[in-house]
Amino acid sequence: MTARGRNVPIPLPPRDPTLESRPVPWERHYPVRAFGPGAAPEAQQNFQSIEELAQQSLNASSVGNDWDVEEDAKHLFKLLTKESNIEWRDDGFVTGEPTWGPPIVVTAYSEKARGNIDLAVNNLVEIIHRYFLRCPRSGAFATEAFKRLKFDVIEDKELLENASDDRVREEFNAYVRSLRLFPDDLRWENQRQKLFKDNLNRPDGPTRYNICIVLDEETVDTLAAISFPDNLKDDLKILQDISIKVIDRNWRYPQIAEDKYGSGSSRHVYKGKDTCPILDLPLICAEIYGHAGLEEMFPLDRYRYMR
Repeated sequence: MTARGRNVPIPLPPRDPTLESRPVPWERHYPVRAFGPGAAPEAQQNFQSIEELAQQSLNASSVGNDWDVEEDAKHLFKLLTKESNIEWRDDGFVTGEPTWGPPIVVTAYSEKARGNIDLAVNNLVEIIHRYFLRCPRSGAFATEAFKRLKFDVIEDKELLENASDDRVREEFNAYVRSLRLFPDDLRWENQRQKLFKDNLNRPDGPTRYNICIVLDEETVDTLAAISFPDNLKDDLKILQDISIKVIDRNWRYPQIAEDKYGSGSSRHVYKGKDTCPILDLPLICAEIYGHAGLEEMFPLDRYRYMR
């Protein structure tokens, strides 16, 4: 009997050894800059409830809107905002975040990158704006979903310049812990550490913090260079081959992993990260909110062929 077609365990490289010589503290407070329509201080005052949006959709349907189109946008909006009113700390106060969008960790600090970082992030915001503008996502729910987009950008040249993916993961976990979006009772976290026989920093937190986007030199250059076509339908030609790296915050560095397709190629082995087609970022974020882990969705590149 041959091993062809079976998932053969493949050894994984050890995590970044500099994490031992230069460890990341359990908690790190980073200053962040916020981008996107949901970042404006007054933005939340104008957010609409799902009931208000449903009424708008009902009124619009009477003038010829396609109900299936509206339902599609409604489903996406409901997933992206499903944790808006959650009491994360168990202290009687709602700590849910009515906005959505994975945090962004910047590892590029050359003079060119520093000059382009704002343009790169703003272009990423515009990509998502155009996603919601394109047919069929042009209803009240699509408009509200974009209004709630917010990217928190984490920057620190000394700590993050050219950081490895493993270091980004640990720094991101330290940042998430600093937000204190979890109960004081850490028994679930302690139980996971015992189960996995490690002492990794993996605090609980909202789904938006399950992944982070990494902007390295190449990605900053690529995003900053985007020139959007006048016709929304031409976005596919411009953006279809562009991806961004995303890091799985909760990954725990197994020593071996299985080749997902049984091909024997390490390319098909999940290593706690993936590349996300930028055209599909809102859909992929929504599916993560729908309790699909990044590992279960790997490889994200398959979304290119589902359009």
